[in-house]
Amino acid sequence: MDKKLILIAAVVIGLMATGVIVFNRPATQQTEIKNIKPSETLKEYSDPSGFTISYPDNLSLTKNDVADENTYTDIQLNSKDISGSLNLKISDSKFATLDEWLKLNKGTSKEIQLGSLKGMEILTSDRLLFGALDKNIFFTIEVPLLEKDFWMKVYNNVLITFSFSAPETVNPTESSPEDVSFESEEIIE
Repeated sequence: MDKKLILIAAVVIGLMATGVIVFNRPATQQTEIKNIKPSETLKEYSDPSGFTISYPDNLSLTKNDVADENTYTDIQLNSKDISGSLNLKISDSKFATLDEWLKLNKGTSKEIQLGSLKGMEILTSDRLLFGALDKNIFFTIEVPLLEKDFWMKVYNNVLITFSFSAPETVNPTESSPEDVSFESEEIIE
């Protein structure tokens, strides 16, 4: 009987040790993730719709395909190391005033700037929303509150560095390869 008791005790201790190792491993990974910060080195992004932002170079910027002709841009900043994202969208407004947007989004609100634009920030239980209305164009930023400390730094950086720039246009006096045509000459003998 002593051998059976020793064997059972060894199995129980082994299972407990395995459980401790398994449960402590994710905690170690979470601690490492929490120490990741947005880079202080910035990349500049100029959008063809006429604005520029700077963002940390340890993030990737994705320009989402826009199927809606009322949307000028839809970009997303992501991190391969941190959960969450920052989405910036610029579109024609369906709101006459910013107050209409505020009524649809319940939460704690305050006035805030996006570059030179005055807008409103709404903090809900699970996300931060920003909205600004300028000449019937609606600017929105959405940040889920995952890894809040990290993404709030990125959000504040985007707010500060946002500026308008000249939209990309094709100069009508310059010709492109498609505009050039060659006509054959007729030789008469």
